[in-house]
Amino acid sequence: MTSIDLLKFMLSDFLIENFEIVSAANSEENLHLYFEEKVKPPKLRNSLSR
Repeated sequence: MTSIDLLKFMLSDFLIENFEIVSAANSEENLHLYFEEKVKPPKLRNSLSR
């Protein structure tokens, strides 16, 4: 298991579903996470159902 996989357990579902962790940088006191938005097609609504 990578450190990125471990971070996914601690992040919100919204972040996991809509963003990809592209990198992480660690300094003495800070952890910087870099995200990229996932390209997801919009959900189609069925116009016949109400």
